[in-house]
Amino acid sequence: MRETVVVQFAGDGSGIAELSWGQQYIWAVMQATGNSLSTGGARPLPPGQTVADVAAGLSFIMSRHQALRTRLRFGPDGQTRQVVHASGTITLEVVDVDDSDPGEVAAAIAAQYKARDFDYEHEWPLRMAVITHHGTATHVVLVVCHIALDAFGLVLLYDDFDHRDSRTGPVTAMQPMEQARRQRGPSGRRAHEASMRYFERLAASAPDLQFEESGDPRQPRFWRVTLDSPAGYRAAGILAARLGLSTSPVLLAAFAVALTSVSVSRRVAVHIVCSNRFRPGFADSVSPVMQSCLGVLDTDGPFDEVARRSWESGLRAYKYAYHDPAAADEVWKRLVAERGAEPDWSVVFNDRRVLSRESADSMAAADETPSLRDELTRSTLTWNDRHDMPQPKVFLSICDVPGTLSCELCADTHFLHPADIEGLLWRIETVLVDAALADGATVGTAGTPTP
Repeated sequence: MRETVVVQFAGDGSGIAELSWGQQYIWAVMQATGNSLSTGGARPLPPGQTVADVAAGLSFIMSRHQALRTRLRFGPDGQTRQVVHASGTITLEVVDVDDSDPGEVAAAIAAQYKARDFDYEHEWPLRMAVITHHGTATHVVLVVCHIALDAFGLVLLYDDFDHRDSRTGPVTAMQPMEQARRQRGPSGRRAHEASMRYFERLAASAPDLQFEESGDPRQPRFWRVTLDSPAGYRAAGILAARLGLSTSPVLLAAFAVALTSVSVSRRVAVHIVCSNRFRPGFADSVSPVMQSCLGVLDTDGPFDEVARRSWESGLRAYKYAYHDPAAADEVWKRLVAERGAEPDWSVVFNDRRVLSRESADSMAAADETPSLRDELTRSTLTWNDRHDMPQPKVFLSICDVPGTLSCELCADTHFLHPADIEGLLWRIETVLVDAALADGATVGTAGTPTP
């Protein structure tokens, strides 16, 4: 049985503004893919929660965060603007499952919510349902359009929903309308111009060609596959501890080394997605603030050196992944015209971990190293969806799964045939394990240590 509850909300701030840079960045991706790229899912509720409690939580987060009270407006001038509303109503769906499994029903509703694109002009960017079993609330489903927040913002939103009774003060983080205002000001212009200068310097050293046609194109064109590797997780922790780094540059280095097995260049050009949450006012913002910056990685030499270079490249990316996407597109068009062809830099590395990253970074190496080879038998590889939505040629996401290295790879079969797509993920794992056991030796293209 399904019914709906109308929930009212009212919060500070309203108006019409240009999109913030983070909103522009993800909106461009949403337009290119034709997908809302919704995030979130189903979660069990603590015992004792009621439908009224969930409705109160929904009202609280809608009132608190401007990004959830924002719809888009498409003007005749072709510009997309954000429209922040001071108040309104939203529908909470209530689903009683009787004798069905409430967790399975919640997961199915979350999948339905994600499968249906949002109406950006007329719908709030959040869908919520509460699942009841014989009248007792057991699960909540919360799905949010990507234009409203990124992965870090989703964790913050969950935290606000769970601890709403103690969140009595005003929001101090910078919300999207204020972000857009500041980004149009002098400090925003300076940051953008510095980023463009860095991009043009780096572009001069990037390879023009990375991938040749696979000779085995498939339809649908883009294939997605996931590797879950406990061995890769432990190996990345061992390497991070040995090098005094976090696991993110270690994983970027392993990705770069593995890429050389399918690339025509030993230098890898990759767009590194950065959270931007170290910037003033962004840390606790429920909004999309991530952007990407080009990195160029030299994969020759011992793995430890490649990892340190990856750390340096990632650090620079974090500094310069803050710019006006529309103006950056004009710089890109000029660069293409000057080079006479579009450079082949269609590779993305996105470390999406929020909750599991800290535990991976703090994992000790100690005496577990000898059993890494045995750990390889626990790895699993799963093929997922295939589609024709435009994507980069290679897009690697490090997913937020505790206790394992979960790598999701989406690749273009016109440039990587399916065996190479699968092999690329296995090579990432092999590079990590071999490097952890090699203790500084060079790791070759196939992932094996070399003298």
